[in-house]
Amino acid sequence: MDKINILHIYQNSNVGGIQQQILSIVRVYDKEKFNPIVCCFGPRMELGKEIEKAGIDFVALNRKRYNKFSVGIIVDLYRVMKERNIHVLRTHKYRANLYGRIAGKLAGVPVIVASEHNIYRNEKEKRFLRRITNKILSIVTDKMVTVSDAIRKDILRYDRFPPSKIMVLHNGVDTERFKPGTNYRDIRRQFAISKDDVVIGFVGRLVINKGLNYLIEAVALLKKSFNVKLLIVGDGSLMEELKKMAKNKGLEESVIFTGMRRDITDILSSIDIFVLSSIKEGFPNSLLEAMAMGKPIVATAIGGIPEIIQHGANGLLVQSADIEGLAAAIKTIIDNPLMAQRIGRAARDFIEKNYSIDATVRKWETLYRQILEQKKLLKRNA
Repeated sequence: MDKINILHIYQNSNVGGIQQQILSIVRVYDKEKFNPIVCCFGPRMELGKEIEKAGIDFVALNRKRYNKFSVGIIVDLYRVMKERNIHVLRTHKYRANLYGRIAGKLAGVPVIVASEHNIYRNEKEKRFLRRITNKILSIVTDKMVTVSDAIRKDILRYDRFPPSKIMVLHNGVDTERFKPGTNYRDIRRQFAISKDDVVIGFVGRLVINKGLNYLIEAVALLKKSFNVKLLIVGDGSLMEELKKMAKNKGLEESVIFTGMRRDITDILSSIDIFVLSSIKEGFPNSLLEAMAMGKPIVATAIGGIPEIIQHGANGLLVQSADIEGLAAAIKTIIDNPLMAQRIGRAARDFIEKNYSIDATVRKWETLYRQILEQKKLLKRNA
């Protein structure tokens, strides 16, 4: 084969961590050897348009309803795979893993790689569905790739997926785009933040798993001793509830909800401390980006986070749902600017050495070639 055609499938092309990771990966593929294509079930949204601007083939199925089983989506995917002669199929999360693997098998795609990005939530129905799906479709799956060891253990525990077919391959970050010392735009003036304020930042979805209620409670404690501002960057189902909570605690001027933003490098360059207060987490891209920017980190010791943060070395870890512990860790960084600088530099060094997007993509390319070679579909060193 002249080039290896790779199809990435995800349910939508909104702005989000997984979508951003897909965009970063397809940009960096060796285009002389690999031809990436991206497909989503829904319409062409913001990330889909960015993928197209990068010169990548993007397919929007424009399906309005994909949360219930749809034979139509499988048929659509089958056609995409046949028309583009797909050699490697990459599916991301439950819906794409379900529809994509069925369509991939029917279309005769040689290599099928499913990806899981999250640990299980406490929703028995979804847990049951994913367990059954992974159990049955493990037969047609060449590799199940998880973005953290915590997720790998989760799948082994609940799904009984064949251990030999599971591997961990962490997400990567664009260390050229996210790096300290670049001339970023200072967004503090936009939000009426003074130069004396300590700015705490969070970037992500406003959902229960992110534990933002605990972070707001921690800010209420910190306000007693410091001039602090909390920037909550993102959107989600808890937006209004969190705004109401901040208002009830008298934090209307201290907690700033920016909504969805695309200028994340400007946001991160303008904050003093990045905090991730999650109660459930897989392997958060926002944490990688903040570390790449050299920011001091406070994060909860759950999911894949302890695989990235070494307590006291490149960040501080606290227990989840611990308001006092969260506030104390943030206070430690505020009170110790030299320590903040040290762990910020260590965070950047750690990302450069271990999680650059280029190194991540080279690992993915090696995996594709190995599976194709094992199946006698590609000559070694071809």
